[in-house]
Amino acid sequence: MTSIKFMKSPRRHQCKYICPRLPIGLFGKATVLAAAIGLSGCSEQGERTATAESWQRIDNQGRVVDDQDGLHRCVFDQRTDLLWEVKQTEDGAHRFDATYSWYNEDPTQHMSEPGLLNGGDCDLERCDTSALVVAVNQTGLCGQRDWRIPQREELLTLGDYQLIESGIVLDPEFFPHALPAEYWTASTFRLYPQSAWVVSAANGLDRGERKSEARPARLVRGDIFNPRKPPDASVATE
Repeated sequence: MTSIKFMKSPRRHQCKYICPRLPIGLFGKATVLAAAIGLSGCSEQGERTATAESWQRIDNQGRVVDDQDGLHRCVFDQRTDLLWEVKQTEDGAHRFDATYSWYNEDPTQHMSEPGLLNGGDCDLERCDTSALVVAVNQTGLCGQRDWRIPQREELLTLGDYQLIESGIVLDPEFFPHALPAEYWTASTFRLYPQSAWVVSAANGLDRGERKSEARPARLVRGDIFNPRKPPDASVATE
């Protein structure tokens, strides 16, 4: 399948994603990383702008759509080159209120604790994150078949600190039906591998949660994004 080329913003206008980190306590409330480390976007002069200004709506055929009629099924982020799943109200793999337990058979990901099979509530034969990935890739959402659970740092990039007072930090015009809930990431909690990181769409907080718990999940596709290493190696770090 030919790769779809989405519009990307010039690198000279993008954030450098090199930001200080604050300590996070074991299972305590984390710092508001989505706001504190500045992943909500910034201008060349360092001024923050709305996160959604770097987003494009994508329909199920992989085409960029400009209207707001709800026909888009994915969102492409020009800052990170990541394509995100948009949840839907109908039954199936994209149902917005479906939940999944965390499960991954890859030992480099689960760190001795693969998690729990079929521990959520969904419309699939098995309700865990691994089964969700398989189901979405079978459908070829937005013309792509390499969807995955996002890394912790990737999911944090969706939060917009300017929306914190609304009770949900995801722009509803791009991500309708987002729940003010904690969404799974693919990142195991290293100090306690029975848990994995979750990120709250309500307030941008991240924390460790037991892999056996049922939580929603939003998939992503694209090269793994590391905010400490800009996608373009020609971007100088400070």
